[in-house]
Amino acid sequence: APALAPAPEHETGSEPGAESETGPGPQAESETGPQAEPEPESESVSEPAPGSVSEPESESESVSEPAPASAEPEALTGPAARITYTLERVEIRGNVTQDSAIRRYITLSPGDLLDVDDPAIERIRWRLMGTGWFHDVRLQLERGGRRGWVVLVVEVEERNTLTISRVVAGLTRVVTDNRSRDDKLRPYAGLGLTESNLFGLGIGVGLSGVISDDQRGVDLRYRDPMLLGGGFDLRGRLFYNDARDFFGRRPNVDIECPEPDPDEEDPDPCDPDVLRKRAVVVYERAGIGFGGAHDLTSTLRFELDWLGELVDVEVRPTAASTAFGRDDEQRAPIDFRIDDGVSHVSSVHIGFIHDARDDPALPSRGQLLRLDARIASGLIGSTYDFARYEATFHHYQRLPWGHVLDLGAFLGAVVGQAPFFYHFYAADLSDLLPSRVLGLRLDHRRTHNLLETSIQEFDKENLAARVDFEYMLPLHRGGGDVRGIDAYAGAGLFLLADRDKLRAGIPGYTGAARLPVDVTFDLGIQADTTLGLFKVGFSSLIGFLPDLRRDP
Repeated sequence: APALAPAPEHETGSEPGAESETGPGPQAESETGPQAEPEPESESVSEPAPGSVSEPESESESVSEPAPASAEPEALTGPAARITYTLERVEIRGNVTQDSAIRRYITLSPGDLLDVDDPAIERIRWRLMGTGWFHDVRLQLERGGRRGWVVLVVEVEERNTLTISRVVAGLTRVVTDNRSRDDKLRPYAGLGLTESNLFGLGIGVGLSGVISDDQRGVDLRYRDPMLLGGGFDLRGRLFYNDARDFFGRRPNVDIECPEPDPDEEDPDPCDPDVLRKRAVVVYERAGIGFGGAHDLTSTLRFELDWLGELVDVEVRPTAASTAFGRDDEQRAPIDFRIDDGVSHVSSVHIGFIHDARDDPALPSRGQLLRLDARIASGLIGSTYDFARYEATFHHYQRLPWGHVLDLGAFLGAVVGQAPFFYHFYAADLSDLLPSRVLGLRLDHRRTHNLLETSIQEFDKENLAARVDFEYMLPLHRGGGDVRGIDAYAGAGLFLLADRDKLRAGIPGYTGAARLPVDVTFDLGIQADTTLGLFKVGFSSLIGFLPDLRRDP
């Protein structure tokens, strides 16, 4: 058989899950080589690089004088020669997962011309690795039943598919006034579990929950890549939140406890946050959603889903105002951006994901671009009319000395009258604040404003942006329970603002301080394991730490 150079490195697509859940897969470490010319049959085939498609290595398996795809003999000569075979069939070995679930990720069919240097071949491997079902996937060729025909063998090594998708814990602080430290700390904890290959059917289910003294939430997700056929995923979601959110800076509040129901023998006591005259909205939120996703190409994915939500506001201030301006001498009314009583959100989400990373868990090269739009309208039963747009980009670059640099950017905007929980929060942008969990804002500290800009006037707004970098130092690569460990350090700059206030200007701020920006940073260790991807760093401890900066 002709000797072929190892398949070159290729970027690959993975299947990003909701809530940033990624499936682990090995690093692509194969070396790139030039195209090889056909050699005499006495020449041995060189050892292929890990992950590449290898030709038969024994006389009994070799394909005798394979027929080229081109009828011209000169197509098989010279350094740019491309040798092709005809695919007889695909065989899958070593699997407990059903063949039908695996074949969904194999884009080749019997009768296709097979070029072993085609990037699509390597992407098959990485797409399978991106499912999180396997420790390893190996592709090789074996002799077919006819001259010039081959069998593509996909050999998989199964892995544990029950993973921990989320672990959170901390001490929340209700901060309605940055100078007040008399609020009680409230502990919280949360856990998420995901089974990505239920009974070997390729079906994914996930259950997440979080609880604190005064908030709780649960989220159930379902994914079936087989039911719709034709490369489409079917997805479903159910969630419930018993939540509250705080508004304003040094607010003045007119709020009263709701009148007790006379039919109740033992009415609930008044909420402590209402008694303390905080600018709080206490509400329940429940939703159901369904939709699908489709792989347009090996790296481009399209998502479409609908989400219907019921929002019941139990308590909301009748009126409230907040300090406004650098010297806190002016006040402005608080817009709570939610209707009293029961309201509905009915929205459609459209997403495009271009994923050309070489690894879905610990990437070392490639790009990830995600574009999302969520549109709600009264035409589909929504009380609120709005649109939320987001764009996220990451570029991963392996440096000559083996370390990895990740350059990232984010841009988001909300147009229309969206409920406050669909706006962008400082906690969504800063690593120095505990992030929202399952849509719940468990910690109500505002951004630390380390640059002393007008960003202290903004907390959950309709305009957001961030640029950042992360430097990763690989500490371990291998098999077994821990596939990879990286040390990382990163920093960024983010913007959060209301468009109308930003256009009108904020009193008391001059020069660069008028721009509502702040810095963020983080450092720590992340590990890809059989139980999931774990990241432990400075940001993980934020929930247990006081504010980094206090006003005098």
